[in-house]
Amino acid sequence: MTVAQLRAARLTKNAITRRVKQQRLHRVGHGVYAVGHTALSQEGRWLAEVYTAGEGAALGYFAAAKLYEVWRYRVSLIDVVVPARRRPKTRARLHMCRNLDPRDVTVFRGIPVTTFARTCVDLTEELTKWELANLLHEAWWRKRLSIPALHETLARANGRRHLNRLEQAIALHEDGSAGTRSRDELRFLIGFEQAGLPEPLVNTDLAGHEVDFHWPTLKLALELDGIGHDRARTQREDERKEAAWRAGGFEVLRFKESQRRAATDAVAARVLRAPTARSSRA
Repeated sequence: MTVAQLRAARLTKNAITRRVKQQRLHRVGHGVYAVGHTALSQEGRWLAEVYTAGEGAALGYFAAAKLYEVWRYRVSLIDVVVPARRRPKTRARLHMCRNLDPRDVTVFRGIPVTTFARTCVDLTEELTKWELANLLHEAWWRKRLSIPALHETLARANGRRHLNRLEQAIALHEDGSAGTRSRDELRFLIGFEQAGLPEPLVNTDLAGHEVDFHWPTLKLALELDGIGHDRARTQREDERKEAAWRAGGFEVLRFKESQRRAATDAVAARVLRAPTARSSRA
């Protein structure tokens, strides 16, 4: 609770001081107190840092994405968006914003936070289009996605760099892509890009089964096999998927997550065997 909230509960300055001495209130930030204990949950720590940052502050970036349950990785830093005119004393990683529109802030689970759309706009500075597409997919799965809200927020953010990444992510989502589900998938994609290879579709449906990567014009599908693929049940499922893809005329390649170079070479070889490549060499 903030001092203002405690005063609104009719606690005087002396009453607050007395409760601190009695360890009924515990200071967890500048002007912010926990009631009864300091064993704060992750959301409790987020709220404390937002309160410490003062009026107009909001949880943002990766911490906001984690709060919305759309970011699958661990978040160690607490990102807080604050008006640029302030420099609050806080342990959070501050993001100064000169024009944080009130429409871009909401309250979720009791925590002031940038809206999901604004969070995506901010994360264009940090993430690729494929990672952003996965945020959209996760939000869609949890019924928290509004494409119109994304477009409206993008329009208000005119002039920021890398906004095209979110526009591309929206297009990927609308084409059925779930974006990248792992950092290994992202590394493979970057490897394909650096090698000048055609961009595959990522985690989309192919013959009734989701496939990691596929190139429709090349009739090529590629799967990454992690540790879980050693299980007998998973191998049977993989065989069923492969059979469906091969029945559709697709060549299927499988690689372990450590075989990025071999996968890139295999795709390059398939590109060279494609009819368009052969005709261009003739």
